[in-house]
Amino acid sequence: MLDNNSDDISLMGEVSKGSVAAFNTIYARYSEAVYYTIYKKIKDKTEVDDVFQEFFASVWRKRATIVVNTSFKAWLFTSVRNHVLNHLLQVARKEKNQLAYNEGFSEADHEFEGKMDVTGLPELINGEIERLPEKMRLVWQLRKEKDMSIAEISAHLNSSEQTVKNQLTSANKRLRLFLSKLHTFLFLL
Repeated sequence: MLDNNSDDISLMGEVSKGSVAAFNTIYARYSEAVYYTIYKKIKDKTEVDDVFQEFFASVWRKRATIVVNTSFKAWLFTSVRNHVLNHLLQVARKEKNQLAYNEGFSEADHEFEGKMDVTGLPELINGEIERLPEKMRLVWQLRKEKDMSIAEISAHLNSSEQTVKNQLTSANKRLRLFLSKLHTFLFLL
């Protein structure tokens, strides 16, 4: 009879050729020890279950490229450790990205989030219009609410037509940005 290490290395050779029976034997021999090793690092049972399943799935997916020449147990537990570390790094990256995403929202965005009620959308949009600088707001309201032409607004405010166009362009850009944020927020709900 072969010693366990030689037998395990031989079994991994069969696994690399696609032997499900050899894979099941390795799994039966080491699944408890692998599970316990993962549990020592993670502690959350649901997460441990996921990492455990993913580890053995990755062994199966990578079977054709796995070569074990010396100690099977050393290879196995080094692989488990690396798999757990990669998982923890991935979790940390996701948390960091989520934190950066949350920090990307301004105080006004958080205020907006608190006030969010689909029936209150007109009030939110009107509030954003009210936050426009006074002259810009007036030009926008005359154009959109009073349906005045640029020439009429220019004459009414005693400004050049180019100034009126610039004010409208700036107002529209600000409102589009607000509506874009609103759309993104509603999409995330």
